[in-house]
Amino acid sequence: LGDVYKRQPEAHGRVMRKTVQAIHAVDPGRTILLDGLGGGNYPMVDLGDLAKDNVGQSCRGYIPSGISHYRASWVDTASSFPYPTWPGGKDGAQVWTRERLDAHYRAWAAMAQAQGVGVHCGEGGSNHNCPHEVGLRWLDDLLCILKSYNIGYAQWNFTGDFGVLDSGRRDVAYEEYKDHLLDRQMLDILRKY
Repeated sequence: LGDVYKRQPEAHGRVMRKTVQAIHAVDPGRTILLDGLGGGNYPMVDLGDLAKDNVGQSCRGYIPSGISHYRASWVDTASSFPYPTWPGGKDGAQVWTRERLDAHYRAWAAMAQAQGVGVHCGEGGSNHNCPHEVGLRWLDDLLCILKSYNIGYAQWNFTGDFGVLDSGRRDVAYEEYKDHLLDRQMLDILRKY
């Protein structure tokens, strides 16, 4: 659906407006967060007027997918991703740098400022197959950029493939923590921001 709505923002907008109306008919004060277009990658500027109705928008922290989803078992094309690097991570043929990542989230910040829309990064991170040092450098840049634009961040999970506990990464010097394996380096980056 993400690609369809990326190409058809008007149709997506109609559905989102009806959804907001239906939710507020039941609970008028409820805060609603709408995912951005294209899997949460593109802000819905045309829905910015809904900010007055307590509606915010949610982006994602998975760009470039060659880092976030490197060899992810649930992504059909992940086995064809080149070995991840940062900066220089790839998303298809596109090469990503910190500057390009900043420009991506600057679009979200511009919408937030111009329209008073609350924005947060509803999920993000790199899975356990991404080389640890690459994932940490990328995560540090991502979180620094999001913080600079006052965009909050939610890690996809704390325990498991993307998490700070029991991620299954093979290249981490874990610490024992309450019967779990803790990735202290990742935790330190998360706490930094």
